[in-house]
Amino acid sequence: MNKGIHKPLTVESEKSTLDSTWTCITCGQHATGNFCAHCGEKRRGDHDFSLRHVLAEAAEAFFHIDSKIFLTLKTLITKPGKLTAEFFLGRRKPYMSPLQTFFVCNLIFFVLQPWTGLEILAPPLRAYENNFFLNGAVTRLVDQRLANKHLSRNNPEQFREFSDRFERVAHLQAKSLILVLAVMMAMVIAILNFRRRVYFSQHIVFSLHVYAWWLLWLLAILVVMSLAYVLSRVGGHQIGPATVDSVATLLEFGGLGTYLFFADRRFYEDRLVPGLVKGLVLTFCGFGLFFLYRFLLLFSVLYST
Repeated sequence: MNKGIHKPLTVESEKSTLDSTWTCITCGQHATGNFCAHCGEKRRGDHDFSLRHVLAEAAEAFFHIDSKIFLTLKTLITKPGKLTAEFFLGRRKPYMSPLQTFFVCNLIFFVLQPWTGLEILAPPLRAYENNFFLNGAVTRLVDQRLANKHLSRNNPEQFREFSDRFERVAHLQAKSLILVLAVMMAMVIAILNFRRRVYFSQHIVFSLHVYAWWLLWLLAILVVMSLAYVLSRVGGHQIGPATVDSVATLLEFGGLGTYLFFADRRFYEDRLVPGLVKGLVLTFCGFGLFFLYRFLLLFSVLYST
């Protein structure tokens, strides 16, 4: 028996006796036209297996995805709240889904952030221990964890290895834990809008879009602060870490509050004064949730390191 390469199935091998009708290779149903009405499978012909056609399909898919990403990010940045409004109006084809948007911005942030030399979402262990409000408690927790693993802070090599491992795990867990931050913000938004007859999923989508934008905003801040830090060193007036942290924090949450105000006005259609009040409340809540996120990250990383 000839065991050569089998020729791929074509439309001709699947056609019924009627030339206009064909049998779908995926679901087995009879279909007419170029696509199956039951599952959407495309009717294939011999030309579909040519190299030219395969390359053309690949190029079309790439540029379609590329244009969708560009339009989504452009709308996200320049028109706060519009992506959420469009999603619930049912106009979804031109844009990425809310989760896709969030994960793309998440990927952009965590890929480019290390190049800035600054850290914000996954601070090293020393940043927790040097925190004015947490330093004593964190030091005790770290010492307890070290003792459980039969390590010692007094051994520089052991403590350095533990700190490096903490930092690596923090980077990994921060990528997914930031999603929890969006869910917590959605709960706050739901409380502020408890009189509205809307689904909780609407608050979730709104929050996902807000935090997708915030990740890009954080990246922009880190780039600017990194450049300012380098230029200050070159000019002989080096900016101190405390100054960098204070300015970055002001920009982080000042920007978040401004974006929330405009996004709220577009999606929830609040008037000027209620929109301002809600924006201020959400800004302070965002600030508190951010430190809660850092605390959760500390516990999660510390007890998995």
